[in-house]
Amino acid sequence: MKIFIGLFMAWGNFLTVPCPLKKWDNDLKNYMLGFLPSVGGILGLIWAGICLLLVWLGLPYLVLSFVVTFTLFALCGFMHLDGFMDCTDAIMSRKPIEDRQRILKDSHCGAFSVVSVVFMILAYYSVISTNLSMGLDFVDLCLIPIISRGVAGANVLLSRPIGHSQYAKGAGAEDMAQKKKASLLILIQCVVFGGIGLYFASHWIPSLLVMLVTAASGLVACAYAKRNLGGMSGDIAGFSIVWAELMGVFAMLIL
Repeated sequence: MKIFIGLFMAWGNFLTVPCPLKKWDNDLKNYMLGFLPSVGGILGLIWAGICLLLVWLGLPYLVLSFVVTFTLFALCGFMHLDGFMDCTDAIMSRKPIEDRQRILKDSHCGAFSVVSVVFMILAYYSVISTNLSMGLDFVDLCLIPIISRGVAGANVLLSRPIGHSQYAKGAGAEDMAQKKKASLLILIQCVVFGGIGLYFASHWIPSLLVMLVTAASGLVACAYAKRNLGGMSGDIAGFSIVWAELMGVFAMLIL
């Protein structure tokens, strides 16, 4: 039962969609991370559903592209985009690592983060609009958020956290055992949801490659940010999710 409380914790924390059961237990944060792929699945289904509905309604092309781009960020309350901005501001400062960590947890918005997020959103809009004009497999829109969040969640669970991270607390045997179970939970969800997605995909090989590109991009983004910031944190998870999903929709374009 405790494991499934983690699902509703993840839903309430990482989605703006109303949660059917509001539960919270500070001792179950690892299980909350373990259900990130399920959160991604809910987000992906809504994202793909909205896109499919608007295409069917014949919404003007530019408006359709905007809504589909906006929906991806709005469904998670812009949380991951905030992590992307924080990490970019810290990394691009090119200051000593102690200063970068201080910038990372600073609530103020720096110039580097503003410039970076403008170009990031332009990139999302450009790639998504091109995908819509050329045709896309809506199943891929369901799979990309699952894989991006699975990679980010596993990195938070298995990597050394930055000292100020909320996930730095608790390093005992019980906590480690819970992290291993949560990591296994992530793997199971990614395999199950990925398999279901590939079954319903129009062409399973391109969809599989989209999943692999998304996963690889998330891993590279995490490794890059961890090296520059001295450990893992929730902000870095958001940074990797944003990059992974951008590369995922880009892979849809070329595959």
